[in-house]
Amino acid sequence: MTTEIDEATALLIRARGFLERGWCRGAQARDADGWQVSPTSGDAVAWCAFGAMVAAGGNFPPCFWGQNPTVVRLQAAIGGEDIAVFNNRQETVEPVLAAFDRAIAGEPMARVAGSEG
Repeated sequence: MTTEIDEATALLIRARGFLERGWCRGAQARDADGWQVSPTSGDAVAWCAFGAMVAAGGNFPPCFWGQNPTVVRLQAAIGGEDIAVFNNRQETVEPVLAAFDRAIAGEPMARVAGSEG
């Protein structure tokens, strides 16, 4: 049985794959020497959360970020925080991968106990 998925989900899945290969902070992508490169460069070996979405084929003009379903879903999965800020404050890739998992599943960020209004 085959399940169809929407393009936003497919892009999030592809982007997660880039993050599994390599993750970085402070740049959309880095080469093997740690230099900043384009996320779509053949020299890229590590990507930030946003750079991984670009490498996966996403086209995200800044003026339309809030309207792009992929960006909206990932931001919902990280509690509305800016994607780059969220990525750069992580110490390891695991929270970033978990955010992608939530976005792929269409789940918002889990509430922290005691934070309910």
